[in-house]
Amino acid sequence: MRMVDVIEKKRDGHELSTEEIQFFVDGYTAGSIPDYQVSALTMAIFSRG
Repeated sequence: MRMVDVIEKKRDGHELSTEEIQFFVDGYTAGSIPDYQVSALTMAIFSRG
């Protein structure tokens, strides 16, 4: 799984699966997902709900 795919899925208005959310949380807390990708996902969530 790639973070870019998760961001694009949310940007396009789709619901994230439990596995995708867990991937994001685990990756960010481990430091493998950079802040700019977290910002992009946060913006997609804010914009698309």
